[in-house]
Amino acid sequence: MNKKHRHLLALLLCFVMTVSLFAGYSETKAASEETTQSEEQTETQETGETREITDMAGRKVTVPAAEDIESVFSTGPVAAIFMYMVAPDKLLGWNYELNDVEKSIILEKYHDLPNFGMGDAINYEAVIAANPTIALNCGKINDAMVSDCDTLSKSLGIPVIAVDNELNNSAEAFRFMGELLGVEDHAEELAEYSEKIFTDIASLADIPEDEKVSVYFGNGEDSLETAPRGSQHAQILDAVNVTNVADLELGDGSRVQISAEQLLAWNPDVIVVNGEPKADKSGNSAAEDILSNPDYASLKAVQDNKVYGTPNAPFSWVDRPAGPNRLIGMRWLSAVVYPEYIKCDVNEEIREFFNLFYHVDLSDEQLENVLKGTL
Repeated sequence: MNKKHRHLLALLLCFVMTVSLFAGYSETKAASEETTQSEEQTETQETGETREITDMAGRKVTVPAAEDIESVFSTGPVAAIFMYMVAPDKLLGWNYELNDVEKSIILEKYHDLPNFGMGDAINYEAVIAANPTIALNCGKINDAMVSDCDTLSKSLGIPVIAVDNELNNSAEAFRFMGELLGVEDHAEELAEYSEKIFTDIASLADIPEDEKVSVYFGNGEDSLETAPRGSQHAQILDAVNVTNVADLELGDGSRVQISAEQLLAWNPDVIVVNGEPKADKSGNSAAEDILSNPDYASLKAVQDNKVYGTPNAPFSWVDRPAGPNRLIGMRWLSAVVYPEYIKCDVNEEIREFFNLFYHVDLSDEQLENVLKGTL
């Protein structure tokens, strides 16, 4: 081979080696970029997107995107009721064992959700093991609630969201939860229905002071525990514009104990009693006790047969708990105390409420039993 041919061969070999090296580098770079991209996608999937919200206590809280909120721990019964109404499939569990009355209305698939307790009896280990995405705390917005939310968030290691359970803020609460949980359409239905109830009873605000009905609202086995004016547990009385005869110092609690003599002195036009849920005593049973008690025979409400037990299915319609379950109680109580002002078909309103809020179509028998408190 002459010198010229050897030179050409050397150039050819150099070219082949250069091409091979470049190809190898390109493949390595592409593989590296693909790996990096895959890692970034995996990291995104694992961490998910987050957003900052302002809860109803004005707290800035970072939470997952709505579609990534899979389950919600409710810190108490009011929060659980809100969750069942708005997004039942995201309800992590209850705060006590459901009783037969509650199970008669609550859909069967939710009967056996775990009981995580409430207040000082929350089972933190069980909650953490269940791995909720967030927690919901519903109550009166104040400094104590804000502190509770912050403390609970540290204990559980998840965001805790504050929701206002003031009765007249129900629509706002539903809309807030709808946006939080990604169920805006259903939440808007609940909000609009809540607003409709307030609109329909707005005329009651025009009742002259001297024509307002006086009402005593009793709790407990003897019905001598009451919610005074200004108590969150008496909000429904304010909403339907009756005179709450319990004009008492509230103190640190939300209810006060009175005597039978005090009830006789007040002598209300109407008595509404809740019974004692812890003793499985219904409102109707408590009402019968008052009507049949000779010590109360002189009461105007007894003589006029205007002693009413609050319906309690699936949850009490007036109080205990003081949650959105009270909305249907506004319908019922306004029709009871002011029938001349409230002209709607209450039975149809009850059916609509139960369908929309409790996801159930009441049969005629169920409706009758709900109103009688015999479920």
